[in-house]
Amino acid sequence: MLGDLVKAGTKAMGGASFGLLNVLPGTLVVTVTTVLVKAHAYELDRPVDLNAALLGRHEAASVLAFALAALVGGILLRPFERLLVQQLEGYWDSPSPLARLSGAAIERHRRRRDDAVAQAQRIEWEPLTFSRRTSDLTSLVAHERRMRRQKQAEKRYRAIVESYPDDKRLAQHDGELPRTELMPTRLGNILRRSERMAGGRYGLDAMVVYPRIYPYVSERLAEAMARQLELLTLSASLSVCFGLLSTITLPLLGRLDIWSLTPLAAAGLCLLAYRGALISAAYTGVVFCTIFDAHRFDLTTAMHYKLPKTAAEEFNFNNRLTRYLGARDAHPLYEDRLMGAEPFSHPDVAPPTSQPPVAPPGGGDGSS
Repeated sequence: MLGDLVKAGTKAMGGASFGLLNVLPGTLVVTVTTVLVKAHAYELDRPVDLNAALLGRHEAASVLAFALAALVGGILLRPFERLLVQQLEGYWDSPSPLARLSGAAIERHRRRRDDAVAQAQRIEWEPLTFSRRTSDLTSLVAHERRMRRQKQAEKRYRAIVESYPDDKRLAQHDGELPRTELMPTRLGNILRRSERMAGGRYGLDAMVVYPRIYPYVSERLAEAMARQLELLTLSASLSVCFGLLSTITLPLLGRLDIWSLTPLAAAGLCLLAYRGALISAAYTGVVFCTIFDAHRFDLTTAMHYKLPKTAAEEFNFNNRLTRYLGARDAHPLYEDRLMGAEPFSHPDVAPPTSQPPVAPPGGGDGSS
């Protein structure tokens, strides 16, 4: 009976991924810190004794209480997963403690992007080519190596540029701070570029339209999106977890022994997890763009508007529809100056039906 209750509770809280996304990161921090404290690692004048951290038979109740506390803590922290990822993305608006660093971080990424653009253009305008003059074998090999290095450098600069959103579509006004789509972090810039590319190519604001498109997303794409988002959240959680461990274990540097490597190892794992989050974000962006490529017309059909015949007509219609759906006031549709006169189209066939909920990874024990 207890097993059935645990299974039912886990299913209600998000399936098998609940343990990875919620319990594992917090449990890891608490467990490592507890072991180090009980092993006297923070007492710099005493040797570390891992045997002191082992639990005896009389401490079984403590183990059960710790497991229960980890489960309850995971439940309480679940609503903050989105906030955690947003902090790593760079949404540092007040009252975030990082709000004062936002401007400097954005300027750093602006310079990195603009420098990559300039370097890529320089290589494109002044490419290395073989000369028609007769040369010996040694000079030819050396020149070929320089050409290969230049191609690799151009590829690297192009990759940097493609990891940032483009500001060309933003209107700039004299006397005001330059408007930009850049975010303070690399993770935020990768995700922002994906958001803008997914719908921006068709005149849609992805963040406004995606909740309306989601009911019509195919099962395979919905499952792929759920898996990528879970992987992204897990990588972000582990990055913060190891970063916190690195901070907590900083006093161990004073031991000047093998245990002094603990904060350095935690910092390395933090960077590795963040790197994994960047890779996950890039794949998430590919899936997100694919959803709009394949299902953008389902929204038009579901709202009983006429399907556009040309790309320009589609872009203009989507632009008007996005502005109305994203409006902050609740004015009626017939009063809207952009969509009020748009005629409806009521076909004989039914609009696209919504897909059943797609379970995230974990054996179908939750919904996306």
